[in-house]
Amino acid sequence: MEKVSVVIPSYNSSSYINNAIESALNQTYDNLEVIVADDASTDDTCAVVHNIKDPRVKLIRRTENGGAAAARNSAIDAATGRYIAFLDSDDYWLPNKLSVQICKMQDKAKSFSHTSYIVKSEKGEMLIDVPEEVNYKRLLRGNIIGTSTVVYDAVTLGKIYMPSLRMTEDFATWLSILRQCDSALGIREPMTYYTKRSNSLSSRFVVALYFNYQVYRDTQSLSLIKSLCYLCSNTLRAFRKHLRQDYVSNSPT
Repeated sequence: MEKVSVVIPSYNSSSYINNAIESALNQTYDNLEVIVADDASTDDTCAVVHNIKDPRVKLIRRTENGGAAAARNSAIDAATGRYIAFLDSDDYWLPNKLSVQICKMQDKAKSFSHTSYIVKSEKGEMLIDVPEEVNYKRLLRGNIIGTSTVVYDAVTLGKIYMPSLRMTEDFATWLSILRQCDSALGIREPMTYYTKRSNSLSSRFVVALYFNYQVYRDTQSLSLIKSLCYLCSNTLRAFRKHLRQDYVSNSPT
């Protein structure tokens, strides 16, 4: 059983990070380490992590806040497992998540995978399904890969670090990985719960546009025309997803 390094970035997440860590420690796949990279929190996040008495949990305390990408990169750098798995501090996994995902990656000889997931908000829950395969060109049209569902093989691909963007750093990373492999394996079983916190579309819309444009132009070196075309596609998809989540029912649909 190959070792998995679970990467959890944290910032002022003392009220919910315990749930994320416990969901990793309670996996049926038990050859793992959990690396929490705290991004200079000002609350009791580090104390909460210290109180978890499990030798598989490691804490990296960053002295300056650098954003989620920088925190994840610190954890990736310290990782000793063959597989890198991402889990955000306000999300959590079902117990069989890694067992199912690693088994399917090995069976299909895939180095990059993600899964369906369930979005939880104050309005209820909604299933986000994923296709069985997604390639580079398909992903350019819009990010359909949930960060807390991703696992990649660091032996096959090497350690992949995230670019220093304050938003959409995950999108840029998945595109970079898909330049190295043919496609990402999509596992159509919801094994991750993603927490959607209150946030209006208008407050983030312009910022998201800017960072998605940076992904296309700066990290993927696309032409101006291609960047604008993909940006339009990405924006329309994000807007539809936002509307769908705003009218979510009390059970997955």
